[in-house]
Amino acid sequence: MDGAEEIAIPEEFRQILHDQCAQMINELQDKMTQMMEMYKNNSTFPFDFYNLAMRETDTKISCVREIYRRISGTDLG
Repeated sequence: MDGAEEIAIPEEFRQILHDQCAQMINELQDKMTQMMEMYKNNSTFPFDFYNLAMRETDTKISCVREIYRRISGTDLG
């Protein structure tokens, strides 16, 4: 398969995939919110670690969205 072919995905699988990807993104966003709160409330929290952790989490969210788009052919909305 060269990526140009489209595979028919049953609606039930598409819904499960959507729900799981949305749940993963929500969990990652919750993690980002916790890190922001921790950084805001703790002046000794290292900025470099905070910055790297935020970028890593943002990259993971982008990857989940891209995987969903490639599998389902639609954007995660």
